[in-house]
Amino acid sequence: MLSDISIEPFRGDIEGLEKMALSSWRDEYGISSFPNLYRPAFLRFLFDRLPDKRHLIAAYRGDEIVSFFANLPRRIHFEGDIYRAVLSCLLVTRKALLRHGMAQAIIAEALKLNQELNYDFALLYLETGHRSTKLIEKLTETGHAVDRVKKVYVIARILDLPRVLASEDLKGWERAALRLSGLHHLPKARAPVSLREYRPEDVDACLGLLDRHRGRARLALVWERDELAWELDYPDVSKTLVYEKEGEVRGLINFLYHEHHGKTIERWAWLNHVAFPELSGRERSTFIKAFLAYMKETGCVGVTEWTRGYYPITPLYRARFFPYFRALNLHAWRFNPDLDLQNIRRVYEVQI
Repeated sequence: MLSDISIEPFRGDIEGLEKMALSSWRDEYGISSFPNLYRPAFLRFLFDRLPDKRHLIAAYRGDEIVSFFANLPRRIHFEGDIYRAVLSCLLVTRKALLRHGMAQAIIAEALKLNQELNYDFALLYLETGHRSTKLIEKLTETGHAVDRVKKVYVIARILDLPRVLASEDLKGWERAALRLSGLHHLPKARAPVSLREYRPEDVDACLGLLDRHRGRARLALVWERDELAWELDYPDVSKTLVYEKEGEVRGLINFLYHEHHGKTIERWAWLNHVAFPELSGRERSTFIKAFLAYMKETGCVGVTEWTRGYYPITPLYRARFFPYFRALNLHAWRFNPDLDLQNIRRVYEVQI
């Protein structure tokens, strides 16, 4: 079935990719909800900044896209050195080709390119139980150099319980537990907080805050000023709130808007970058609570975060975040034989 398929750089047909991906994901998840990671605005946020479009790989049957895989370049600080890496993500294949080697073929093409471009490793998040996880496990068994970096758990904060219950495919006991827990009620901040939306002139202060994650996380993203400015503020996708203290930016929360497709389509906020190293415990809690109030006003039904360990998440639990029903494994496909990326406790990397 692959004889009439070409693997090549992505042609830029974003709407066609979204249509194919939603069909494939709905087939796998059934009536359970899933995030639309292929929303055109989000893909442009990721792709338009890439200097080399070869990092986006697709498979076509004629004019029809049937598979896709993205490699997003990044610089990673690891044990005192900076390495060239990619975040491999957004792997999707049309249902009819799932058991005919299409995914293996497009992964092989990506690996070939990553080695040609001299990357040290590729990071990839895989949902437990997802067919992509089973595929990587098979490749690991055949001798590929894949390290399991960290298991990442999902935590969430519900802001609109009726809309969440109407959309999510939850069991009866899960629905009852959420109603009885009161986790959807917004906690009140004990003191006013100087919270405002990010402005372009804040970029240097935000860069300084995020650079400090290198001292806490063993594996940490390294930003250039211009790319961080893009990351922190992009229309209808990425937004940042900052905490001011004594006239200076002392904390930031960046989040992404994602549409979750369940019985209904609802907008969630995913925490993307968080930093508040100099704030006290009370100030951090106040910041989080003010952030949640802001998100409630935007119409988001909830907020999602992952336990990557690069900043203290106690303020989130105090603000009634709770463990959600999904988990991810972060893997590293090593091209540099001198590296060992197994079992890293604290990782500063975005989740896609």
